[in-house]
Amino acid sequence: MRKWVLLFVISVLSFSSMGVSTMAATFSDLPVSHRFYGEMMYLENNKIITGFPDNTFRPEAEVTRAEAAIIIGRTLQLNGEQRNTMFSDVSAEQIASGYIASAADAGVIKGFPDGSFRPHHIITREQAAILISRTFNLTEESEIPFTDISPSMESYLHIKRMITENLTQGYPDNTFRPQLKVTRAQFSTFIARALNDDFKVDLPLIFLKDPLHVYHYHYKDGGNVRFVFQNEDNENWNLWHVYQEDGTSYSIVERQDSEGYKFGYPFSEYSLEVANPVEVGHTWDGYGEMPDYYKITADSLTITTPAGTFENVVEVTTTDGYVRYFAPMTGLIKATKDGETIAELMKIE
Repeated sequence: MRKWVLLFVISVLSFSSMGVSTMAATFSDLPVSHRFYGEMMYLENNKIITGFPDNTFRPEAEVTRAEAAIIIGRTLQLNGEQRNTMFSDVSAEQIASGYIASAADAGVIKGFPDGSFRPHHIITREQAAILISRTFNLTEESEIPFTDISPSMESYLHIKRMITENLTQGYPDNTFRPQLKVTRAQFSTFIARALNDDFKVDLPLIFLKDPLHVYHYHYKDGGNVRFVFQNEDNENWNLWHVYQEDGTSYSIVERQDSEGYKFGYPFSEYSLEVANPVEVGHTWDGYGEMPDYYKITADSLTITTPAGTFENVVEVTTTDGYVRYFAPMTGLIKATKDGETIAELMKIE
């Protein structure tokens, strides 16, 4: 039932959102230049979120569980009539009681083992992900590129679903920051993106390897090697041990931040392998004190190696004749020198 109601709501909002910028109210603390102005005005125009009597919107105010229930309830057009609830700390006098009861009945929100709802608690980004996933009945999942998210977290699958639906980008340092408290601007943006495709965002290309997998390569001059993730603290770098077929091993590190994807050795030098912005023609000095220019020469290739077929592959060409191919969530999949393959990804397990 919830799915059909939501489809109706989305179709109505998509139609009614035409001309949002001219119909929306103005608030003294919400300039047009705000990053999420359009998303907030979209929800305000469709009466999903409102401002305050003093003509403020308070975009940076943190969202409580009760406020989240109201926004979700209005999104799903649930019954918001104030009434007693199953929760020990939410009576009919609580302004959000109707929406809390309705959202709980719909399975969108839940209470705590002690029978409370804790309406005044501030929600975090991971809690918002759970709420958004349940509200819109998200089911499809993508790989998580964020370095601070793990399968042991309750929000893990829900964040994967938000990624699939292009509802979140995370932060430039490749983190999601799950414990960060959510503001009205941020929560409005998640809802607006789920309701209207015009607000959706593309996930930045992340070239870090998945720590849950082992990567097997063949090097022309080094034979077969395998990369195994090491769950050790290395100052915000992902640490991998590389095992060679002759029994020796060494360690490498990788990281992705606002500059781009970096690869190197622990507590030592590194090279900027793919620099932001990831655009054809972008050139940078990749490594060392002497100029060693890297250039993106393609950004949407489909490349097949023995490990499989990879899409959205970025081709990076260097002035010394090397060409490297990087796939999202995998990193290097192939390297050539003057047209000859010198490294190739053979298997992922």
